[in-house]
Amino acid sequence: MLRILPVLILLSGFMPITAQRTIVQGRVIDAQTSEPLAFANVYFKGTHVGTVTDFEGHYSLETDHPGDSLAVSVLGYREERKVIEKGRVQVLNFSLYASSLALSEVVVVPGENPAHELLRKVWANRDKNNIERLDQYSLEAYAKTEVYLRTLGKEPRDIDSTSIFARLSIRAEEGSEPALPIYMNEASSDVHYLRYPKREKVLVKASRSTSLFDAEEISMLTGLFQKAASFNFYDNYVRLLERNFVSPVSTAGLFYYKYYLVDSLDIDGRYCYELRVVPKRSGDLTFNGTVWINDTTFAVKRLALELGKDANINFIDRIRIRQDMEPVEGGAWLPVKTRVLVDAVNIFLSNYVEKSSFEQTSYPVKFFDTELEVLPEAEYYSDEDWERIRPRQLDRHDLATISSIESLRENKWMRTWGMFLTMAVKGYYNVGYFDLGPWLLLYNYNDVEGHRFRVGGRTTPGFDRDWVLSGYAAYGTEDKHLKYELNVERFLARRSWTKLGVQYRYDVERMGAEDVFYSQSSFGSFASSFGGTDKMMYTRIARAWFETDLFKNFTQKLVFMNKTYTPASPDLNFAYYTDEARSRLSSDMSVSEVNLTSIYQPRASFIVDKNNRFPVSLSNAPVYTLSYTYGFKGVFGSDFQYHKLMLGIRQNILLGSVGSLSYNAAWNKVYSPLPYPLLTLFHANESWFRTANTFNMIDYGEFVADNAATLFLTFRQDGFILDRLPLIKKLRWRSVATASVAWGSFDEARNGFYDPLTNPGGILPRYKDDGTPFSGFRTLSWDKPYMEVSYGIENIFSFFRVEAFHRLSYLQPDSEGDDPRKFGIKLSAVFRF
Repeated sequence: MLRILPVLILLSGFMPITAQRTIVQGRVIDAQTSEPLAFANVYFKGTHVGTVTDFEGHYSLETDHPGDSLAVSVLGYREERKVIEKGRVQVLNFSLYASSLALSEVVVVPGENPAHELLRKVWANRDKNNIERLDQYSLEAYAKTEVYLRTLGKEPRDIDSTSIFARLSIRAEEGSEPALPIYMNEASSDVHYLRYPKREKVLVKASRSTSLFDAEEISMLTGLFQKAASFNFYDNYVRLLERNFVSPVSTAGLFYYKYYLVDSLDIDGRYCYELRVVPKRSGDLTFNGTVWINDTTFAVKRLALELGKDANINFIDRIRIRQDMEPVEGGAWLPVKTRVLVDAVNIFLSNYVEKSSFEQTSYPVKFFDTELEVLPEAEYYSDEDWERIRPRQLDRHDLATISSIESLRENKWMRTWGMFLTMAVKGYYNVGYFDLGPWLLLYNYNDVEGHRFRVGGRTTPGFDRDWVLSGYAAYGTEDKHLKYELNVERFLARRSWTKLGVQYRYDVERMGAEDVFYSQSSFGSFASSFGGTDKMMYTRIARAWFETDLFKNFTQKLVFMNKTYTPASPDLNFAYYTDEARSRLSSDMSVSEVNLTSIYQPRASFIVDKNNRFPVSLSNAPVYTLSYTYGFKGVFGSDFQYHKLMLGIRQNILLGSVGSLSYNAAWNKVYSPLPYPLLTLFHANESWFRTANTFNMIDYGEFVADNAATLFLTFRQDGFILDRLPLIKKLRWRSVATASVAWGSFDEARNGFYDPLTNPGGILPRYKDDGTPFSGFRTLSWDKPYMEVSYGIENIFSFFRVEAFHRLSYLQPDSEGDDPRKFGIKLSAVFRF
């Protein structure tokens, strides 16, 4: 007993100290979006005791000498305090509300700004620390994406307690605002990177989605977002939603940012400098936030950046990016954790990515030919499997999200609302295995058909994953003709997008309108369907094609087509001589041709939407097109033998804060004599809707060439000009200007009007038997191009664009005495961030 007594006395001396120790733990989140706030400062008010939240917003503090309250502060949020109970273990969670970004408590001292000296060291070590300097590497990536709806403008206290929102919305913590979850996706993937040629391959090993809508619809959008969210801030410019934002560690950063060295601290055992970055001008494409720099390697350790409304991004109130970096094999620093929040008016999206199992690899280049591959068993993992796959388990908020979405899916009204929303965005209404539409083409009007009504549809992968059926039927009240189209496609390999297809079609076409088979644009078809022209032909088409990606981003399309033409209006006075003696006239034509079109889209990513895909370019790389056509004579009744060649290039160039400049240039050459409807008729538009890459002040069939070049330029200033006007800035309008130019020539001796003395090689008659002239057309020259320009405002109500067009050349009346349209105002709908 005497031996134990000293020990008891010693322990009794520690008991009061332990009893008086204050321990506080908790989590800090955004009150409006429930996003964990990483790197927030948590401290006892009036003391020097504090810490920083981890990437999930968690913190833990303990001390013998606490203040009366615990405070939390983070850049861009209002500070919040809570009273603590001294000498106790307690949990305090904080929900912070966003505020305007401001720089406070910064002391400026004479001499060189120490932040600038730190920046120069970051630049000097940039190549060494940049993960993209490694030739090749692989890793595992876990991604979680969540989408939520807000209260649609209502305050939480004003929501009807019996409404769906009130019953199924969730809160992350007490004090945070309710939100209605509509989508959640988890994916575990092996990701492989190749430096040169630049490639990325994603092998999705496991994936699960819980969605109010069709999971394929939203996963397509989140897939696009995840591709665009691979940020590398060592690049001078960071591409985000069709814009190039200046990186805070860009070598040009001093022209765009103010830098302040505000603190230094230990992060994960590494001493780091805290660098505050503030834009010099509100109109520039810049970030606002904090960067933490390692003191020995001068690598970026952490980032906490934000874009606000000043960025003038459509539908987006703010974008917040949090990133944590760690050194890996080879000495470079890898972004091991990234969280991006996109916050719109009534909806917000959160995307979290965690990377692990990094290793340098040496796969052959051919290994990267497939950009995205999903394992067949990816969707069949059990809950127990997912507990093993996840780097950390789902928390209470995640589980509530899944439960709420499953309850929403059982609500008939919500399912119907979701289907109509999908129809509005995609143009089709889904009814099980079929999509009905596009609704944009249900009705239009023209001089030949009168009121035109159309119904159509297509099958979905639920009908059959390999076979795709589509088509439509249309009827005109004036011509009383039934038009129709049927397409059948067979996928041979979705990985290389290899498929066979056949089409049979009977319909009307405007002379000089773009072939819908190649454009695949519902809006282009809708816009061109309204107009006063009667220069239309009935066409009957039988078409077969083979399509494949020969290698990554290089698409081949081989098409055989038989097509007959018959004038659809008596006012279209077209005819040509069918014999060398120039004795027989015909207004009907038949052609059989084979066309090979090659499209190379370097660095483009493809987003797959059921049986369709579309390219998304996350770089400024141009797109190249080469097309060759050979016409057979005497095959299925065809009348002509000919050769055609087309070369094209298009590109969108981001100009930073100034906006963007896009161009689309093409050259077309016809090497054989043909009636003018088979030559190059410049794409025209007579409707009051504007269409892209079209001459909006040219009439259908007005200009004809057998050797032609076109150039379309679009200069979008975004908010560079109108944001300087205080009243206009609030409307978020954007200015835009375009220029369209056409050059060309016409071989009159071969393709022009026949005259036995002056032009015996011509194939067109000038006059009918009664002496009235046939419909004429204009020709161009290389010395005198056709030109039109426009200027306008887009982003009206975030969608609409109004444009004024001026025709600058060929202003004299045509051969029939009609004056050309010299000025016009046109409307269009443009979806742009």
